[in-house]
Amino acid sequence: MSWILNDEVLAVIAAIIVVSGVFATIQILNTGLEPFSELGLLGPEGKIANYPRVIEAGKPFRINVYIGNYEGHVMYYRILIKIGDKNSTIPLTNEPIMEIRSILMHNTSEIIPIDIIVNNLGDNIRLVFEMWIYNETIGSFTYHGRWNQLWLNVTGEEGKSMSKFILNPDVEEAIITGYLAIRKAEVNGGDISKMVELLRKALFNAMNGDFVNAKSFAIQVVSMEPEVSRVGIEAERFKLLINISELTIVIVLSIGIYIYLRERFWIYLTRFYKNWKVVWKGNNEGLNDIEKSIKKFIKSKGQITLESLVFSGIMKPSQMAKTIFNLIRKGVLELVDLNLPKSFLSYLYSKHNLSFIISVVLICLCILTVYFSNIFPILSILRIILGSLFVLFLPGYSLIEALYPREEELSPLERLALSIGLSLAIVPLVGLILNYTPWGIRLDPIITALSFLTLGLLLISSYRKYYLKKIIVFVKPLIKTN
Repeated sequence: MSWILNDEVLAVIAAIIVVSGVFATIQILNTGLEPFSELGLLGPEGKIANYPRVIEAGKPFRINVYIGNYEGHVMYYRILIKIGDKNSTIPLTNEPIMEIRSILMHNTSEIIPIDIIVNNLGDNIRLVFEMWIYNETIGSFTYHGRWNQLWLNVTGEEGKSMSKFILNPDVEEAIITGYLAIRKAEVNGGDISKMVELLRKALFNAMNGDFVNAKSFAIQVVSMEPEVSRVGIEAERFKLLINISELTIVIVLSIGIYIYLRERFWIYLTRFYKNWKVVWKGNNEGLNDIEKSIKKFIKSKGQITLESLVFSGIMKPSQMAKTIFNLIRKGVLELVDLNLPKSFLSYLYSKHNLSFIISVVLICLCILTVYFSNIFPILSILRIILGSLFVLFLPGYSLIEALYPREEELSPLERLALSIGLSLAIVPLVGLILNYTPWGIRLDPIITALSFLTLGLLLISSYRKYYLKKIIVFVKPLIKTN
């Protein structure tokens, strides 16, 4: 993994970390990114497959409707299902044959299974799903610009017209009043989770005809608003101070670590490889005075350890260590350890296989930040940075390491570019495969699949590197002897 120390590679990695940090900071400060909502259709099994194509008129068929809210605040959605044709302009002016309603908090989603009955006969019947949202400004639902569709061939006998669902006006008003109460409490910084839960119960009861309980739940939501808003206003002040304090701590720690390690990093790296031998591989062309001094010292000593060379007194140890590792990166010097672990298992967790150890640590840290960032908000910044590495770098990196175990086979920038590019190709493929499994495309299956895939490829690359080192250390000397 020494190619990571390449100046150009470090610059690109630093840029990625900075960009990830900016996005994390935006999220911490709740300024938000571009808001959006999601509307999707899943087949009868809840997957992106097996959509109905030929149905019988008057008989129900199952579709799962996916709704996702990333608008930055709670949303009241209304999905209208209409019938049209290829010339229809969306939103359609036709009356809906069915509707779905949902109230979702920010950063949440829902899959709603529904049974649809189509009575119109014909080929290429266009079933359109339109997303409408409650607009607080005008006090009614407006089209949100999101839609989806299914093309159906409807056979059999034309069914009778069905009465569509109509929400009781009093209950509709009560639910809207409850939604507006939630929005007010949310703006004041209150914890609206219980209010949303109650209003979702109200909506569920209303959609199933239980208007009495629906109205009761909606009234409870309205009554909770004053207290939730009061607590929220008080908590919001402390939240701002905490967020600023967390960001200040992260920035100060980052600067402190950089200042502390800027000189000491190379010394620590020297002590880590202190007993490894330094071998001169360069030639006499284009050597500066420092490189000539290092070459002369190495030649005079025959075999010398890295620690002895760094503390030889030629220059300041930290500068000497940095110079030596730069020469190692350029291929002028080489670090050699003839005490290769005797088994693959011992090699796996040795200094020879740092790439595997570091990757495992990054995967573990990413998983921890994903599942504990809600408990410890300060981890949100690390979650985005580590998550970016977990998704955009490690899958492709592990594949490249497995395919090209020798560092000299690819340049550092080539390895970095291929690692990012292949990650962008691998992750969607993993999602596509998961879609056809019982687990589906969810957070837990995605993290598990990517973790096992990355670790599996890293194990393959580790074995190939171990095999190559065995050839260099044990086989080549025997060939020369014979």
